[in-house]
Amino acid sequence: MATASRSLESKLRYLQGEAEDLADFMSDDENDQSNEEEYAAAEEAALKDYSTCVVVEKAPVVNKTKYDKLLAVFNKLVSQIGSVVAIDMPYVPGGADPMTGGFLFIEFETEADVKKAVTTLHNFALDKKHTLQAYLYQEMQKHASLPDTYTPPTQPEFVPRPNLNTWLADPSGRDMFVLRHGTETELYWSDQGRPELQYDGAREKTNGKQWCSQYVAWSPLGTYLATFHPQGLALWGGDSWEKMARFAHKHVTVALFSPQENYLITSNGLEGDNGILVWEVATGKLLRGFPLGLKGENAPLDTPFKWSADDRYVARRGKDAISIYELPSMKLLDKKSLKADGIEDFFWCPTGQSTLAYWAPEATNSPARVSLVEIPSRREIRQKNLFNVSECHLQWHPSGQFLSVKVTRHSKSKKTFFTNFEIFRTHESLVPVEMLEMKDMIRAFAWEPKGTRFAVVHGENATRTSVSFYDCNGGPRNNEVTLIYTLTDKPVNALYWSPYGNNIVLAGMGELNGVLEFWDVDEKQSISIQEHFKCSHVEWDPSGRVVASSVCQPINNFNAKYTMDNGYNLWTFQGKLLEEKKKDHFYQFMWRPRPKSLLSDAEYKEVLKNLKKYEKKFIEADKKREKERIAQEEAQKKALVDAFRARVAALRDVARSRRARYVELVDGYDSEDENNYEVKTTVRDEIISQSEETVQKS
Repeated sequence: MATASRSLESKLRYLQGEAEDLADFMSDDENDQSNEEEYAAAEEAALKDYSTCVVVEKAPVVNKTKYDKLLAVFNKLVSQIGSVVAIDMPYVPGGADPMTGGFLFIEFETEADVKKAVTTLHNFALDKKHTLQAYLYQEMQKHASLPDTYTPPTQPEFVPRPNLNTWLADPSGRDMFVLRHGTETELYWSDQGRPELQYDGAREKTNGKQWCSQYVAWSPLGTYLATFHPQGLALWGGDSWEKMARFAHKHVTVALFSPQENYLITSNGLEGDNGILVWEVATGKLLRGFPLGLKGENAPLDTPFKWSADDRYVARRGKDAISIYELPSMKLLDKKSLKADGIEDFFWCPTGQSTLAYWAPEATNSPARVSLVEIPSRREIRQKNLFNVSECHLQWHPSGQFLSVKVTRHSKSKKTFFTNFEIFRTHESLVPVEMLEMKDMIRAFAWEPKGTRFAVVHGENATRTSVSFYDCNGGPRNNEVTLIYTLTDKPVNALYWSPYGNNIVLAGMGELNGVLEFWDVDEKQSISIQEHFKCSHVEWDPSGRVVASSVCQPINNFNAKYTMDNGYNLWTFQGKLLEEKKKDHFYQFMWRPRPKSLLSDAEYKEVLKNLKKYEKKFIEADKKREKERIAQEEAQKKALVDAFRARVAALRDVARSRRARYVELVDGYDSEDENNYEVKTTVRDEIISQSEETVQKS
């Protein structure tokens, strides 16, 4: 009995403990109340979440007899789109025989299914009389909640943009250039080759910032200066160089403006969906992002996009195709790429109509070919097949009148190589092609910017080459590629034409130690031969008056071989040295580009024809400016001399005022008193020269 009693007591204690635990679990303490509130809030939010709901309108209106059949049709239709949670086709209340309202509510499991449903069901023809309209339920809620009375938006205060073209109205027609060296970014006027500082980032320095930490770049028309930063790209313009726009793209390394400066491509060289971004310059709006393209099998290409001359298209090379996008929508032209089997490279015509030139190497049973295609019609206006081709290099004439294709061919054994040029006359009917065969190795080629001539550097010996000048409008009918003349034994490996033609710099870069020969093509004579040791860059200013040569080093890779020679020289087009500057850690020298002249070719020729009428005026203006410069320099020198003399006189006055104290300190001895000295005169004879002469006695 005692044992049973103990057993019962233990059971009771156990049940009491269970009851207490249950009471704790069921009690309405503060924590439980908080949990209930959170649950209620979550439930209410879930009930108000219509992100997975779709409204379908323009459905057939039926009564109860046809309701189930129509609902089954919709169930079958939407089940093919995605997972359906619920579908409701409500009746419109009223009447003995209620009818449906002609609309449905459909709930899907995921938002992805919702987007797919709207795309699929919108404008879907259910039958001949009923074309469905599908909308997101949230969008309908947004429009339904609009107020009945219109409230006009607040007008933002107008902030005028600075005039970005005032530099073009410079009275002296001066050009500008930018320098990057060390931590400095400096902009200068070129006043007859004499630099005059215009801006050096003083505003940014005042705020404790560095204006630019990487490279800089000009826009094609010179309107903007782009500065590269770790966070992205910034554009500057106006007289005071205000920040006009910024484009966020981390680690950006490439900026490619469209020719008319309406759009911009940036690339950071990194893999990902946004390795390349396309922007609208005026608004800073991001138009589209692309992954980095590939060239070859694995090598990344910084930016495989190229702009058309009129900013209407941007094209990208792909595998066996060229994808052409329209601006500003960035949609694929005609929703398909241009087929180009085996394409290796392509180039837009730099002016006029949108014409693409591309080449493709040889493939199985197919020769290499060069094709010219008209856009947007995609009409192939010319194709040239080439055999035994190792490599092609395409180069348009700046006017778009000619296309040069340098073709490197090989023998059947592929041990011997030779080169020829295919010259396409793109402005003539049927685009005739003329071949120019060269026996020597081609080392450089350059079109004359204004004219129909081109120059070629060729020769087997890299240090003693030949330079040949050709005219595309030579021959009896002015329509043949004709040799004008050839220069031999020249240390040349690069060619730099003046923007206005005729004058050319024959440069020996790299191992040729920077030999620069200034040559007049018309007169067939050398104007001057100069040297800029270790010269790495040569660039004409847009006016064709000044040539800059520079020794630059990579900004992120220190190279000791450039340290002693970093800097730039400015030369006249005749080879006279105007300025020589040494700069430590010198990275960039770039002339500011100018927009295309407003003069037509005929007006330009007329100005040249009557140039003598204006020469006197320009010579007088140059003399006046030179006199003002000399007077200014003399005034500065005189001011320095006067300041020095004033300083000396002041110091002498101070010395005289302290003379008495000085004499007192040396026990009354005055070193400047002549009475303290005894003057002795000593005469000494010294033979300056001596000669002996034998005289014959008479």
